[in-house]
Amino acid sequence: MSRENEQVIRHEHISIQQPSEIKVCLIRGQRGSYGWEIQYSSPDAKKVLEIIEKLDRELRAKYIENGQ
Repeated sequence: MSRENEQVIRHEHISIQQPSEIKVCLIRGQRGSYGWEIQYSSPDAKKVLEIIEKLDRELRAKYIENGQ
């Protein structure tokens, strides 16, 4: 095969940062109590803790401290 007809195949792998997504699963117990699971991911650990703590405070205020 001559140099003129040689094909070059190039593979590129890129990683695209996905937007962070917050997931909250609210669970109502048999006796009317509430619980929840909070999921949030980010490469910034400080931000993860801030977001989860804020959501937890809001959920507690709405479902526990106000008596449902």
